[in-house]
Amino acid sequence: MKKLLSLLTIVFLAFVGISQNYFEKIILHDDNITRDAAMVIETPEHGFIVSCRSRYLYDNDMLLSLSPEGEVTNSLAFQIDGKNMKYCGLFKDNERDDEYIAIAVLSSGNTTQSCIRNEIVVLHLDVNLEIKSHQICSLGENVINFVSGRRVMPRFVQEDDGNFFMAAHCQKTDGYCYLYLRMTPEGDIVKMEEDYSHDNATDVLMALFGRNKSEKNYGMIRLQNDGEYYYKIDSAFNATRVAKLPNTTIKTVQNDPNQQYPDTTFKYAYLGGYMTKYDDETFLLTSPGLFVKHYGGTLGWNHYVAKINDSLQALEAETWDCVRQTNPLNRVVANVQALSVTNDAIFHCGMNGLADQTQGYVGPVSSEIVISKFDMDLNLIWRRWYGVNDDYYNINTILATEDGGCILTGYHAKAPEYYTYYSYILKVDENGYDAVGENAESVAKPYFCYPNPAKDIIYIEFSPDVTCRTAEIYSMDGKLVKSQASNLETIDIFGLTSGVYVMKVRMSDGSEFSERIVKQ
Repeated sequence: MKKLLSLLTIVFLAFVGISQNYFEKIILHDDNITRDAAMVIETPEHGFIVSCRSRYLYDNDMLLSLSPEGEVTNSLAFQIDGKNMKYCGLFKDNERDDEYIAIAVLSSGNTTQSCIRNEIVVLHLDVNLEIKSHQICSLGENVINFVSGRRVMPRFVQEDDGNFFMAAHCQKTDGYCYLYLRMTPEGDIVKMEEDYSHDNATDVLMALFGRNKSEKNYGMIRLQNDGEYYYKIDSAFNATRVAKLPNTTIKTVQNDPNQQYPDTTFKYAYLGGYMTKYDDETFLLTSPGLFVKHYGGTLGWNHYVAKINDSLQALEAETWDCVRQTNPLNRVVANVQALSVTNDAIFHCGMNGLADQTQGYVGPVSSEIVISKFDMDLNLIWRRWYGVNDDYYNINTILATEDGGCILTGYHAKAPEYYTYYSYILKVDENGYDAVGENAESVAKPYFCYPNPAKDIIYIEFSPDVTCRTAEIYSMDGKLVKSQASNLETIDIFGLTSGVYVMKVRMSDGSEFSERIVKQ
């Protein structure tokens, strides 16, 4: 009978056509080129196409196709006339349900300075990564390079009519400029404009999104000499600087003890903002966040999502992972796409623990992934923290999937040496867990404890969809040294001797999680 029920379940899932598989995939590429998973799109069969970018600009990027279960079914490391591909866009083909469009810049040479020049290629391919056609688009001989510092590629937005809008920071023979263009899905340029309003080599394009794709206007975040700025771009390619982002007030909580963080102001910090459209009037903004306690001037760092208008006035905001730290970069958001919005949910991805803004390519340390799911009013549905064995994780993109969950792409290195970077892909279900089945174990935790190491107090922040029953602390020889069954958001460890302990957190549903903590 049990086998029959299992068979019927499999048949039902096949019938409804939506896979119920959730997975973690760590990939070391066969050609031994170090890559990280960057962009991802979902196929109609609920598989995925992922771009894996090489660590060095002069190496070749790769495309992967994944089954709904996370198995790599095909890979493509394509070259044109000996030039490498550097992917900066993955899209569904509006004209053909079974085809996709990959946009890349062509790279040649063997140094960072020489490898990128002035050519874009548009690939049309199927779910098996078979190339149906490709076309090269040249931007002209006066273009020396059109890749910003910090290996930032051109950014693309697909318009409602299938055309593409591109923004790129560009070095030309007569100086530096922003290059805006519109091109067809076949790679033909419809219009191109140059913007020399800030002729600066250090300008970096941080984010690009469609404010209203049918009316062909866009939003952009640019990092300039004195900070990050929000720009509007109209249909005629006129770019207007709206406001400076750092120190923009996200939320102010008055001195009300009933509030979670009384007497506190939350602000946009710096380096790493991401924006996306919410509706015709408002946008969603996230970045590394700064909080300031009014009394005593205490500083700390946090994650947040804010709903803002076009004047950067925050209409509402949610904040979390509010930790007193001396280093703001311990709270960063996903590199490429930190928010994904559906008709009924908002997904956010951040990272806890990264040591610097290189986000791991220099000196990786242990870190963990933070995924939050909100309803459309920014009410938190659940939050999960992912990471095991002090491993290093970093995420480039989060994408909501048709089954109500989401998929994340990034990179991973194993503790304690962190010698090798792997492409990393994590698929979670609508409840934020990455594995299902009788014997499956998830790396997701429905709580976050901090600080760690700690001197006196450990704070625990729980996801709202769980209830904790007990928290116990054990010495490394297995002896129970502390047990607590109430007020579980605050664990007093003042009386413990310095050393390493294991904290076990038991939930009311019977699930149990272990956490290594260090008492200073």
